[in-house]
Amino acid sequence: MNREQTIERMRVWARRAQSEAEYADTRADALNWRGQAQALNGVASFLGEQGAQLDDFAIWTQVVADREQARLTWIEMQEGPEVPLYAGQVAGFDVALTALKDVDNVVWPRVEPHIG
Repeated sequence: MNREQTIERMRVWARRAQSEAEYADTRADALNWRGQAQALNGVASFLGEQGAQLDDFAIWTQVVADREQARLTWIEMQEGPEVPLYAGQVAGFDVALTALKDVDNVVWPRVEPHIG
């Protein structure tokens, strides 16, 4: 898969997540789906803009760093109405990294310090 195909795949997934958010049964579910859509759209935009001049490893590194920031925010905000949004962002980055794996043939290390 080339970058254009990867960007389009992420945008399709983001549109699907946004649609799920619109028809979600609960506010928490809607926020989770919106978070996923935000992350996927963000990665797609990054790939098409400033990431267009970067190699696959640099892109991978940036997306992993963005995911880590979303994860840390999610852990920090374990209470409150915005928690599902941050959880959704982490999930969206996970989906994006699945697509990026196809570009670089890298298996993302799934080590979560808070899990063990």
